[in-house]
Amino acid sequence: MSDTIIVTLELSLKPEVVEDFCQQIPATLEGTRTFPGFVSIAIRRNAEDPNSVIFIEEWETRAAYDAYVAFRTEQGMMDQMAAMLTAPPTTRFWDAKVA
Repeated sequence: MSDTIIVTLELSLKPEVVEDFCQQIPATLEGTRTFPGFVSIAIRRNAEDPNSVIFIEEWETRAAYDAYVAFRTEQGMMDQMAAMLTAPPTTRFWDAKVA
């Protein structure tokens, strides 16, 4: 099996939605965990800026991640998430394994 890809997604949430977002996201992840190509996910909240959240995802391939994003977009989830943000999200792909 080839190396997997790590994807980080950084969100700056509106203060009035951050608590609900953090409470509801575990249920949303049930569908993520069964998506083809999914490996793992961790979501962390920044201690210094509690409105900042980072998703650290691992996928078998970039194509698997792209298919997942397309699936969530078709469901309307990306538009729902965008309405909760104070700034555009930052997505980064980490595919060059160093060690």
